[in-house]
Amino acid sequence: MRGEVEEKMGEESGPVTFTCYRVAPGEEEGTPEENMNTYSVVVLLPDGDFRHQVVWAQTPEDIGDAIRVPPGSRVIMTEMKSTLVWDSEEVGAGQAP
Repeated sequence: MRGEVEEKMGEESGPVTFTCYRVAPGEEEGTPEENMNTYSVVVLLPDGDFRHQVVWAQTPEDIGDAIRVPPGSRVIMTEMKSTLVWDSEEVGAGQAP
């Protein structure tokens, strides 16, 4: 995988500028309770595609019980210690980071 990434970047690659966002539920969703944790969830689908989502839950098991994925999918979850996310493209109106 690393070889593919390096090959795609090639000699024309340059520096990346990031925009920082605080990841928190919107007003309409309410705020997470103090005992909630933030998780970054990546689902690798059988066809090679992937999906990413930030999820709030008390434990990883709560997420495992709540999500549904097609058979053959792989789910990788990371507990986020910070609610900050850096993105290399600015988010437009109506888009979430």
